[in-house]
Amino acid sequence: MTKVVIDSVRLEDVINTRHTILRAGQPRSSCYYPEDSYKNTIHYAAFIDDVLMGCASVYKESHPDFSLKQSWRLRGMAVHQDLQGQGIGTQLLETCINHAIKNKADVIWCNARDNAVKFYKKSGFKIIGDEFELPNIGPHFLLAKNLGIHIGQTHFLKIAKKLFSKNQTVPVPQSRVKS
Repeated sequence: MTKVVIDSVRLEDVINTRHTILRAGQPRSSCYYPEDSYKNTIHYAAFIDDVLMGCASVYKESHPDFSLKQSWRLRGMAVHQDLQGQGIGTQLLETCINHAIKNKADVIWCNARDNAVKFYKKSGFKIIGDEFELPNIGPHFLLAKNLGIHIGQTHFLKIAKKLFSKNQTVPVPQSRVKS
């Protein structure tokens, strides 16, 4: 397979792909989401030979079902149908997850079409609740992936490096038994 390049892009670069794959037959205006204007929204595109073949957007947004403060949402994820199943979507998803982790996300979530649930589950997402209908789009599921473990591992590695550093002394706990 030809090399896939994932890069951050402008909103306008992803609108055609969103329209063609996610909102065919609907007005182009339906491809613009209010969250596209959020300060921390980032749009990614997958390119093969400089041609955009897929896209995804990710931004900080809490979901009412999650009590975690650092929730990030994945939205507008799409790969051209003739290229689905070739790893492009997985690379886009991993890029979005890594962006969320880098920004200290505890969870990443999305509303996924029923035919995309298997794709997300392969990447560790879990279904939350029952199927629901999005008007003019179809059946969806809320899916989420816990990212707190990744942050914990990063935090653990920082602590471990400090503990095993030759330049620092490590306090040793004293026994609580009186002598």
